[in-house]
Amino acid sequence: MFKHIVVAVDFSSAWPLLQARLKTLTAWGAERVTLIHVLSTRYPATPEETHRPHYEAKLAELAGDLAAPGLTIDHEVRSGEPGAVLTEAASELDADLLLMGCRGHSRLHEFFLGSTALDAARLTQQPLWLEPVAEALVGADSRLVMLATDGSEAVAGAEALAVRLAPHFRRRLALTVTCASDGCDREIADAQHHLDAIAERTEGLETRVLDGDPRHAIVEEARGEQADLIVMGKRGRNRIQEFLLGSTAEAIARDAHCPVLVVPGEAS
Repeated sequence: MFKHIVVAVDFSSAWPLLQARLKTLTAWGAERVTLIHVLSTRYPATPEETHRPHYEAKLAELAGDLAAPGLTIDHEVRSGEPGAVLTEAASELDADLLLMGCRGHSRLHEFFLGSTALDAARLTQQPLWLEPVAEALVGADSRLVMLATDGSEAVAGAEALAVRLAPHFRRRLALTVTCASDGCDREIADAQHHLDAIAERTEGLETRVLDGDPRHAIVEEARGEQADLIVMGKRGRNRIQEFLLGSTAEAIARDAHCPVLVVPGEAS
């Protein structure tokens, strides 16, 4: 599933969380990890190229900490706009997953890391795992994976990946947010029909049709259910669409309490 994982490393408080997440992903079958640090050209965080050896040495140290039998660890330092560089690297290296933190603790770092994650979500051609930077470390117990789908072609890749992830979680939930109030019988029936089709491919899948604004309903449902992962799709890859992550996906990536897995429409 995720045989090769590219990890964005910024040497912040996100690293212990990413390291803990890598342990879980390695247990799921990861065979290769590439650590990448980007010397950002984004003001005001622009470093000097003379710092490159320093960061290469630090990456090598982290790579040593991750060493495990059967796991290949690579590392490299690149330069440029972080979001674009990381997604280009994941594509160039034919990675199965890009893993990165999505928040920071200081106001400046939160802006930098948050905008990098949003850029990556807009541009990625590989599944992107956004790990929220929080106080608690990642737990080893994977309880609930939640698929958010609107039934469109754009989320077909997310649906397929959620089905493959399902065996790693004790509970599986797929939901659609649409008009689910009085007078919306057709919308409810269509949504449930699509969810039932996913359930046929996923053992033990729970399904739900919710009413309301999906930007809030999905986040609130994930929090109420204490979801461990939200899987969602994104728009296509053409030059216009790649900058239109969508208000729903953007809000979920920003506000979710748990990791969010953003899956491009053509991913499988």
